[in-house]
Amino acid sequence: MIIIEQYQEERDFARIISSCEQEGWVKFYTTRKAQFHASLSLSLTYVAYCEGQYCGFARFITDNCFTVYCCEIIIDQPYRRRGIASQLIENVKSLYPSCCIDVISDNDDFYRSNGFFIVGNGLRRP
Repeated sequence: MIIIEQYQEERDFARIISSCEQEGWVKFYTTRKAQFHASLSLSLTYVAYCEGQYCGFARFITDNCFTVYCCEIIIDQPYRRRGIASQLIENVKSLYPSCCIDVISDNDDFYRSNGFFIVGNGLRRP
């Protein structure tokens, strides 16, 4: 059974950092670790537990009216392909049913299988 809970710093931060390390998301656990740490509390951050074991997290930001933006989702390798990331997305959609969820992704197939569709091109200015 998967349980989705709101992020709790003392319980979850080290586990989230471990997930980022496993994925090689270097800036999240090195040069920008302090900023990432702060962002987890300032954002809509949820963690997933499977039979009491941490298995992943998702972080979102929102304007509470039109858009929820999916910043990161990481499910630890042993827990993938169990629908956990989908449950994290659905959890946020249930909290903000009138908002669209936007994402910039390098895993479009996953998002398409969860009802997302291409709406244009993403652009970024560093």
